[in-house]
Amino acid sequence: MMKFQFKALQKTEKKEIVYSMPKYILFTILCILSILLLTALLLSCMTLRYYVRTAAIPQAVEAVVLENVRISQPDGSQKTLAQYILDEYIQDDRISVEEVQEVLHDGTFSDFAAALAEQYNRYLADGGQFPEIDSQEFVALLEENADLIYQKTGLRFLDPDKKKLQQNLNHPLTLVNKILESYLYKGPKGFLLRTALSLWFQILLILLMIAALAWMIVIHIRGKRRIGTAFKIYSVTAFVPCFGIFLLGLLMTWVLELMKLPAELGTALRGRTVTFSGIGMLICVMLFCTGMLWNLIAVKPEPVQEIQKSESVDLPKPVPRMQRQFCRYCGQKLSDADALFCMHCGKVQDKANLLKKPPVLK
Repeated sequence: MMKFQFKALQKTEKKEIVYSMPKYILFTILCILSILLLTALLLSCMTLRYYVRTAAIPQAVEAVVLENVRISQPDGSQKTLAQYILDEYIQDDRISVEEVQEVLHDGTFSDFAAALAEQYNRYLADGGQFPEIDSQEFVALLEENADLIYQKTGLRFLDPDKKKLQQNLNHPLTLVNKILESYLYKGPKGFLLRTALSLWFQILLILLMIAALAWMIVIHIRGKRRIGTAFKIYSVTAFVPCFGIFLLGLLMTWVLELMKLPAELGTALRGRTVTFSGIGMLICVMLFCTGMLWNLIAVKPEPVQEIQKSESVDLPKPVPRMQRQFCRYCGQKLSDADALFCMHCGKVQDKANLLKKPPVLK
């Protein structure tokens, strides 16, 4: 009965899983890569959602100075927006680029661009019908600014001019609508964008970040490492994408200029870009400090192990001193009858209790 209970107890005991060094390194690398990806993805999604919810993009578009906008040409060169309008839609040598720039600066064209951006921002925030740009909207814009255009350039747009403008705009606007649909509405790009803006997806990313931290802790426990070190590695890894996005936000204006986009967009979006990355860096610093404190608290002095006498040695009865020949602990022959220590095991010999024969070991 006792043997059966002992075997049942052995079966219920769980075997401790200990990672070898190669396994520990492999799992740590995989965990670090997942933390890098999750952190960058979470910050990007939160920043983009913040843009949409605060209407940051329409505000940034409204801040753009239209006369400074440059249009890329097929040959790689660039034209200012005023020069592009003059060459493609006006084609009148009597009108200068400066006059077109004055019209762009004083008219409601910036408000029109911001209103278009607001339509797409509202679609991303609340859904509904996908907005498309129609050439009739540009005709209405010209009619709204007709007096200003006549005052600056002396031009009057008659009905034939308006119809021709609509015909010229139909093809480029069709291409623009298709591009916007592919990025915002249809296809894999639109699906990814809508997923990134989803609050539930961001909650899922936060839960995965917590799971990654738990996984890092498990790796260190099974690798016989300190738990505080897991917090430190996690914080340093997550700090890298946080700092990268923070730096990107600070250099947003310069980055958008390299991408041939108006620098005013970067100026308007810069503050919002660094918000979540800055918070992320502070959280990483707190986690690193937590890891340091954890390691300091967890380190305890190792207890002194007490030397226990072996119960497996059957010590015979003591004999007189002059008959001492063998060590009463290990049973090996002493070097001298008066030796105080055994040369084999190092035990101190008892002067009162001596052995004549080696002890019998069970």
